[in-house]
Amino acid sequence: MRKRSYFKFLILTFSTLSFLFVILPILHLLFSLNTESFLKTLKDREVWNALFTTFEGATLSTILGVTLGVPVAYVLSQSYFKGRKFLEGLFDLPIVIPHAAVGIIFLELLNSKSLLGELLSKLGITFVDTIYGIVVVMCFVSISYIVASSLAGFESVNRELIWTARTLGASPFKVFRLIIFPLSIPFILRGAVLAFARAVSEMGALLIVAYYPKTIPILMYERFENYGLSSSTPIAALVTFLSLVIFSIVLSLPYRRYSRVS
Repeated sequence: MRKRSYFKFLILTFSTLSFLFVILPILHLLFSLNTESFLKTLKDREVWNALFTTFEGATLSTILGVTLGVPVAYVLSQSYFKGRKFLEGLFDLPIVIPHAAVGIIFLELLNSKSLLGELLSKLGITFVDTIYGIVVVMCFVSISYIVASSLAGFESVNRELIWTARTLGASPFKVFRLIIFPLSIPFILRGAVLAFARAVSEMGALLIVAYYPKTIPILMYERFENYGLSSSTPIAALVTFLSLVIFSIVLSLPYRRYSRVS
């Protein structure tokens, strides 16, 4: 009994510390906020433009990431070959690469002097300092979450359900549409939400590839560098509040809807 009590006490202690570690900085930011500065920030058109650019880029990059990431996760979940783990590891690589390195990689790839950049320029497509560059960079740094979560979802599906459906004559597409995909939706949505969050927070690579149009992390950094904490803190508070609202809504929707399926 004593061992069980000690174990329970340790678990509760570390759980409480983890909760405080996350929530205390946020609460301190919100409650130490200067009301006048915050109201001034709410009227700042540049802040709202940066917010719009950030959420637009994150939304488009998440859609692109789901479009590219879910099929490859399905292929990996259904395939067993040498090098499969290596391919899985490749899709985890964007998480490991430093942000500045990602920016340099894409600037080298997409600038007008590169072969691909020159070809895209002839087609009238420019990635440097455009929303397209923002979307591509955001997608690169966040696609790992979509692939990993979708792969976990596809692999969690009971194989007996798949074999039974195939035995009864269902085509691979019908099995995917009626069994595998519905059961994996919560995982895919979770990956999409994490990817969106990662995209919103990206700054390092965007400083190099697409400083303009400004996203909210870049604007905060710029205000901090030029005017200090007094100017950047209200923006940080606004972003934190909006993030809490958005993710509370998004995370609460899919699981209520699909909990019975999964």
